[in-house]
Amino acid sequence: MSYQVMARERRPEVFKGVLSQDHIVKTIQNAIRADRIAQAYLFSGPRGTGKTTTARLLAKALNCEQGPTPEPCGTCASCTAIRDGRSLDVREIDGASTGLVDDIRQLREEVGFAASKDKRKVYIIDEVHMLSIGAFNALLKTLEEPPPHVVFVFATTEPNKVPDTILSRCQRYNFRRIPTRDIVEELKRIVEEKSIEADEESLYLIAQRADGALRDALSLMDQTLSFSEGGIAAESVRDLLGIVPRELYFSLTRAIEEQDGAAALALIADLVEQGGDVGEFVEGLLEHFRHLLVAHVEGKVVGVDLPDAEIAQYEEASARFDEHQLVRMLNTVADLELSLGRVGEPRFWLELTVMKLIQAATTVELKALMARLDGMERGGAGESAPARPVPLSPRKPTPRAPSQPAGRKNEEGNGDESPPPPAVEPESDREEEHAGTATPATIEGIRSRWEDVVATVREEKVSVGTFLSECEPRSLDDNQLLVVFKRTRDFHANQVRRNHESVEQVLKAMFGLDLRLVCEVDYDEDPEEVKQERRVEEDERVQTALKIFDGEIVGR
Repeated sequence: MSYQVMARERRPEVFKGVLSQDHIVKTIQNAIRADRIAQAYLFSGPRGTGKTTTARLLAKALNCEQGPTPEPCGTCASCTAIRDGRSLDVREIDGASTGLVDDIRQLREEVGFAASKDKRKVYIIDEVHMLSIGAFNALLKTLEEPPPHVVFVFATTEPNKVPDTILSRCQRYNFRRIPTRDIVEELKRIVEEKSIEADEESLYLIAQRADGALRDALSLMDQTLSFSEGGIAAESVRDLLGIVPRELYFSLTRAIEEQDGAAALALIADLVEQGGDVGEFVEGLLEHFRHLLVAHVEGKVVGVDLPDAEIAQYEEASARFDEHQLVRMLNTVADLELSLGRVGEPRFWLELTVMKLIQAATTVELKALMARLDGMERGGAGESAPARPVPLSPRKPTPRAPSQPAGRKNEEGNGDESPPPPAVEPESDREEEHAGTATPATIEGIRSRWEDVVATVREEKVSVGTFLSECEPRSLDDNQLLVVFKRTRDFHANQVRRNHESVEQVLKAMFGLDLRLVCEVDYDEDPEEVKQERRVEEDERVQTALKIFDGEIVGR
């Protein structure tokens, strides 16, 4: 007998051989037992999941010499004729090549004749969504009221393209993707029966590449056996199918954790030099970070079948990141995957994204630092920072007497340093001290005590006081204090605007007036230089970099 590919050789001959479609098999068998056979069935689902096989088994069950039976024997004349494609009463039609109205009209004429040898005529139309609209319309009446000896079985991977008028006349069964672990178990049975040496990792690689389609897995198995000599090894499967080793993703993860940009770029260079596909690598990287995030949140990898060794690796690696980092990384890689097909230099964009992933950890650490500073501002330098960042909220500052910074000369100019103020002062003493040293609320008075204003704000909020030190009071008009920042301090001005209430409270405590703070930036520079910088900011490459890194221009 001539050689048969494994996908045909392993085609199930009985219902129990259909893999991972128990919900469909049980329903069909119960319908046969109860003699509730429908006139039309629609089998939909991904490729290679058993749609056509189940249709043939249904035809066998209806025409078996022992039937109709939920368990066809597979050995009688009718069953073997259906298996070999020789049955005159079971016709398999390709919807892609038989989609014309004339073909359907001919079929309508045939259904009126009784079955020649079997009990029923069964028409299996594969890829039924490829029929033309005219062919569907010609089929409607026959499909709704066929002769009692006729059963239609439609199979399709795209049920959304089948007209509703056809769907409403069929019993619909949705086939599911076959889990990776079930495919691996089937491949293990094959290698045991054929006495083939194969490690578990190689079988997982084949099953994962099949993406839920058993037929694809069997075809890949055939291809791998032809490529390998003396057995199947994981390395040979990777070489044949071009699969990126998972260890490469873990190595990149370690480089990101250690913020080692050189090592990360070297990994990408090796991938490209060895002929690896950047698009496939990015898809695998997206899946990799998904596994890390799930392992971090759930405590284990769920929703995917992986070897036990890789599951342990994911659980160990996920513990080294926090949830915010993993979410940012996953979003970053997802953005790259969406845009990768529209760019001309995929390697450049991959390298750019990897550098962004490395910087993601730094961003989170900066947020933690700001949270600690905020905790110090709220509870004092001696208190520990809160576990999570807490939004800053304005509160009334505690007035203090102005104090000279360390190292400033005293009034006599002898260079002696003034002693630092006591760490804690009674509230009443501080109020009396302010009352005794009141300064007129004029622009000159505010300028003379501006360093004290900055120091007091810094005691309440370190970051705001630091930003405030970059400006100078310009004018006081109608209780409106104008402070001006240099044109390179846009970011500082924005931060002070957001926290203006804290500054205004300090001004009121010092000068006894409700002053409104107005922040402006001085842009009075060479117009030609400004135009040049605007051209740089509007450059497409600059805008793309800002989008990739989710950044902003904070200085000019």
